[in-house]
Amino acid sequence: MYIKEIQLNNFRIYKGTNTISLLPSDDKNIIVVSGKNGYGKTTFLMSLVWCLYGKQMEKVDELYEKEIRDKGNYTKYIANSLNRKAYEDGETEFSVSITFSGVKIPDITCNEVTIKRSYNIVSSTSDKVEVLIDGYPNELIDDLTKENQKGEEIFIRDFILPIEIAKFFFFDAEKIVSLAEVNSNSQRRQLSKAYSEVLGIQKYED
Repeated sequence: MYIKEIQLNNFRIYKGTNTISLLPSDDKNIIVVSGKNGYGKTTFLMSLVWCLYGKQMEKVDELYEKEIRDKGNYTKYIANSLNRKAYEDGETEFSVSITFSGVKIPDITCNEVTIKRSYNIVSSTSDKVEVLIDGYPNELIDDLTKENQKGEEIFIRDFILPIEIAKFFFFDAEKIVSLAEVNSNSQRRQLSKAYSEVLGIQKYED
């Protein structure tokens, strides 16, 4: 599985619709995102985490947990993500969508999965999440829905990327140092659980 494309719409510094292709060219298989300070690298990374995890993004990185706490709560924190110029133009919604290719879902044949999370600062009190499999809604999402959990959120955690291992995929370079400086039993347990997920040990045990 790999990320084919990301689309940011009025998300923070990205005004309007910004489509970013992550398909490698020729025989290259590495994509490097670089730029000067303040040019949107961290925002770009945050957009991925928010799109996939919404309110649970604080579980991916302590940075988000701190920022959400400093703002008072998740709603106040994320509502601040509407691009300022878009807000001045009267727009009230922002969104991020990620298109994955090569996703393997048991008993379902598919080529692509698109996940879109949007938020309207006027009419919405929570995120709106859409999951499209090869461009269409799928009854699998309804089947996954539980009493207090949306099927879309469960789908992301079960078939795309569990929160436990997301911290190994979404972090700035400086995070490598913090991962190497684990010094508490709680942190060791979290890393151990993440390693089990990455290596497939947990699935084997289940």
